[in-house]
Amino acid sequence: MNDHVPGPGPAGTVYGSSRPDRLSRALTIGVGAGAVAVLVLGYAAWTSTGGGDEKPAAAATSATATATTPAAESPSPAATPELAAGAWLLSPLGDEDTYLTANGEYAKMSPADPATLTVSAGLADDTCFSFRLEDGRYLRHFDYRLRFDASDDSELFRNDATFCREAGTDPGAVRLRSKNYPEFLLHRRDDDSLYIDKESGTSFMVQVPS
Repeated sequence: MNDHVPGPGPAGTVYGSSRPDRLSRALTIGVGAGAVAVLVLGYAAWTSTGGGDEKPAAAATSATATATTPAAESPSPAATPELAAGAWLLSPLGDEDTYLTANGEYAKMSPADPATLTVSAGLADDTCFSFRLEDGRYLRHFDYRLRFDASDDSELFRNDATFCREAGTDPGAVRLRSKNYPEFLLHRRDDDSLYIDKESGTSFMVQVPS
């Protein structure tokens, strides 16, 4: 009696065992391709929303900032003239169309014929002022009234022709006190004549001759 010994399985069984390997490789390739596709789609979406324009936008902003120039500053107003040595017109403060002028031998305020006064250090006190017309006559007080006289070089005349600026006045404002009668200040009366009076005095301002 012949014994039958089972041999190896049919070759078809071996062939069937390779199918899972091919499926695994196909799945791996498919997953990899899908991942690449997702990355490509994600990059495309990112660039479409402006993600790729960050650096150019920053550059544009920088260029705009560089091109921007500051607004021009307004010119500062001209400084108010202050009494000092030189040639000046003397006017009541705030009334630039009225001037100290010579009416014969007397000084008065008038809208016509302004007198150009040469201002110098005071004849009796160089910390104060004296005022001289172009013809050489000086502004001085005589019997309290302001007038123009030629110098006789006396001490009395030098004192009469010296006026000191009142301290504490606002910038541009001038009040003048008599040197030899310090309680008296130059004052414009209602008829536009000028005296030294025991009052607060008239505030004047200086203007540059035209």
